[in-house]
Amino acid sequence: MIRAAAFLGAAGISGLLSLTSAQAQVWHGNDTGGIIPWSCENEAVAHQTAAGYCAQWHKYARITAVNRQYGDYISFNCLWRPDIGRFNLPAVPTRSVCAGEPQRLLTK
Repeated sequence: MIRAAAFLGAAGISGLLSLTSAQAQVWHGNDTGGIIPWSCENEAVAHQTAAGYCAQWHKYARITAVNRQYGDYISFNCLWRPDIGRFNLPAVPTRSVCAGEPQRLLTK
């Protein structure tokens, strides 16, 4: 009975871990900002990921750069107030949906 309960508990934990692995994670960061590895899926949730990360220090997130190439990063800053440096640090728009490559029509 105890072994069955332990097995079900371990299965439940592994199920939760598999659900959270689909979300983007901050690779490097501190209380001033961080970077997220770029992928189309990570870019779609970058605002939520950065906001959740900056919320640890009761700050607001601002995406500052998006380099759309595998191996590059999405960078963000954590700010005390969202209106600080509006013109010095403009927010960079991100894609909210991953779209496939545009199809090229070959005509004669």
